[in-house]
Amino acid sequence: MKILQGRQAKNLKEAAYLAYQEAGANDMSDGVAELFASITDANTLRSEAEKSIATTIRDRYKKKPEWESNWWCVPIPTLRYESRDVPHLAIETKVYLVAAVNIETTDDSYSITLVGAIGKPVTLVIPILFLQAILNDDLERFGILARSGSYTTWDIPGSKSVQLPNDFTNKLSEIFKRKSVGMWLGDFGSQGRSVAPLVVGNLLGLQFQDRAQPVSVGEEAWTTEQLISALEGMAYAPPEAEDMVRQAASNLRADHTLEEALRLVLQRAGRGE
Repeated sequence: MKILQGRQAKNLKEAAYLAYQEAGANDMSDGVAELFASITDANTLRSEAEKSIATTIRDRYKKKPEWESNWWCVPIPTLRYESRDVPHLAIETKVYLVAAVNIETTDDSYSITLVGAIGKPVTLVIPILFLQAILNDDLERFGILARSGSYTTWDIPGSKSVQLPNDFTNKLSEIFKRKSVGMWLGDFGSQGRSVAPLVVGNLLGLQFQDRAQPVSVGEEAWTTEQLISALEGMAYAPPEAEDMVRQAASNLRADHTLEEALRLVLQRAGRGE
């Protein structure tokens, strides 16, 4: 555990800031940690936290230390896009402990803050098919293999079964009512922006694949209205979709197909240009 001098956290927001710094995720949005709060066992975390605090203090302060502490656990995810088998997001989450501790020894008193990872990382696998189903409010398309009060195991065609926390799935569904997938990934900072073009591009392919028309949608000539409509179908807000198309207009040619044009729009947005 890293020891910082003084009491540097008084609430969860300040604790999250210190945890993000320690994890090298300074550009991550404050709200990201809340989404992953349900993936760890509270009793296990409490035991790990108390053990880490006690071990660090006893190693550092030898003269019969006694202490009282306030502590917070901040889950910090790392994103990885994988295209093997069924394309998916793999999200490894580490929990960081931030503890504000007041210490009394036989000859002095100290105020410190402890920061460091505890416990074992937890990895969630989210198939892009599953993200699309959440966007379309269509999770019924997948069979349920098992369900408890905390977790559901989903049967994903062509993939291994996927177990996800119910709280995580419900929160993600609420997020997608307010944000596009691209905006949500942007909350993860630079790592989210780096995978966003791959994830959104895959969603784009699924969107075209699901459209049953005599003429392939991907081979249609594009129009501004069609581009905006396609982006809105991927949960981008109308003003956001219009701005994305406007920003990419100089890169679009009349002979581009609708799918090619849409990919260019998404690529430019993913680069933040």
